[in-house]
Amino acid sequence: MSAANARLAWTSVPRWAAPALPAAASYLACWFGDEAGRRAQALLAGADPAVPIAAAGFAARWDAQTETELRRLIDGCRTGVRIILAGPESVVLQAIALVKALGATAEEIVSIATEAASDASDASDASDASDVYVSGVAARRVFCAACRRSFDAVAAIGGHVACLGCAAELIVDYRFSGPHAAYFGWPTGLDLHR
Repeated sequence: MSAANARLAWTSVPRWAAPALPAAASYLACWFGDEAGRRAQALLAGADPAVPIAAAGFAARWDAQTETELRRLIDGCRTGVRIILAGPESVVLQAIALVKALGATAEEIVSIATEAASDASDASDASDASDVYVSGVAARRVFCAACRRSFDAVAAIGGHVACLGCAAELIVDYRFSGPHAAYFGWPTGLDLHR
């Protein structure tokens, strides 16, 4: 196991297991981007034909219009629904934070990060297959510990980014905040791992 993977083993970095379709009274599938749509539809192919499915496709980004429409769709959900969210990790994590804030539980959510599926094929051994991380340079939401603002960046975990709010040089940390749907960004002058 590499040093980076050893560090990931004890962090809150999101882990992406192979998705399984749970039994449900109904499904709401929301995908962000074409590849995510293909994966969500492939998962739904195993659904009982008698179970209603609502589906919505969005662009592979998070914006106010996407949030408004997702809120509307969630407001229409009833007990027994399973919510499938598929797309780029940064977008899916923001969608998860929103649906949880609106009352969904982790058990009601099936999530698919399109980048994680490609990382799964690169896993070095079978024991890593259930704990796939989005590694390398990827779109990530970062929460600045200096000014407490979240922003979108393209970086690797452990990489450096400049905060769009206060211009501080940050290290994208191995810790993740679910409510903020963001990786923590610490000023580079702080060494939190000594």
